[in-house]
Amino acid sequence: MSLSAAAIAARPLALRRGAAAALLPRCQRRSAQVVNIHSRFFQTRVEPRVVAKYREKLEQKQKSAGVGSFEELKEVYKDKIAEVRKDAANTPEVEAVLEAVSTPAPAPSAAPKLSQTPPPAPSPIAAAARKASTPPGVKTLASFVDPEKLSIHNDPAEIEMIWRARFINDPTSLCASVPAETYKRMSTLAKKHPMFLLPLPREGQGVELHLLQWTFPTAESATVIFTTLADYKLRGEFAQPHTTLTHHLELLDSHKVALAQGQVVSERGVTVKEAQLLVIALQKFYGGIEGPQQEKRRKMLEQFSRGDEAFSVDALIEEMEKTV
Repeated sequence: MSLSAAAIAARPLALRRGAAAALLPRCQRRSAQVVNIHSRFFQTRVEPRVVAKYREKLEQKQKSAGVGSFEELKEVYKDKIAEVRKDAANTPEVEAVLEAVSTPAPAPSAAPKLSQTPPPAPSPIAAAARKASTPPGVKTLASFVDPEKLSIHNDPAEIEMIWRARFINDPTSLCASVPAETYKRMSTLAKKHPMFLLPLPREGQGVELHLLQWTFPTAESATVIFTTLADYKLRGEFAQPHTTLTHHLELLDSHKVALAQGQVVSERGVTVKEAQLLVIALQKFYGGIEGPQQEKRRKMLEQFSRGDEAFSVDALIEEMEKTV
């Protein structure tokens, strides 16, 4: 069995970075509420520049009318003001301006004294959460656990145990704890070669080819999408992934660990065990599992990425069958 890499890699992959978020589960709620329009206007703060503009004009009017205060000016023009207020009943901003300009401007307050005690430094976990800009549909570590509470544990083994316990009752989930150095090695290759082909043995049916793509939707996450090559050829940009695997990076720097979580859509023809085989293959080719064949596997990634005619699916299958 042989498949030209040029024929595969030359096709533009429709599952781009933005599509990764679109393919993840979404839940959007829309709600409507009745708003009192007049209340909304009355609660609107009058712009300071508007107040200043009318205050200056009124002070000029005071001088021309020969009165010494705004209250005296209002008394002179009380009939005119009443008429304006009557006509502007449906525009409460006029009333707000009148009230604002009639109130003396507050005296400038003294500069606040600086506290002698510096504020506490934010935790690395909170800083990482603020740094992440999460598109709609993309789940963060906080979607599954409390990152602050999890960060109390310094032992990676304890963190992994807690992480696995979170998904123990979900039969379609994938989860793992990945050492920081391993993840960094994999992500370096992933950014150079975001797409690749993986063979999946099918008992009595030979081998089925699956297409994967790495995406990096936020600074704190990296997601791998798996779909069958046959489905991609048939549906193109409408091909649906059967498995997604997201690496959450909030603890990467502070605890030297990435927490991986994935989901298998069973009705799309792939079991959890088969998805696990694909994840193991992913680790093999992207440096998550180091071994004597690593250089050869890296070369396959490069051949596929550039559409090299030397790329061989037969060699890929043979490499997949090796234990390391």
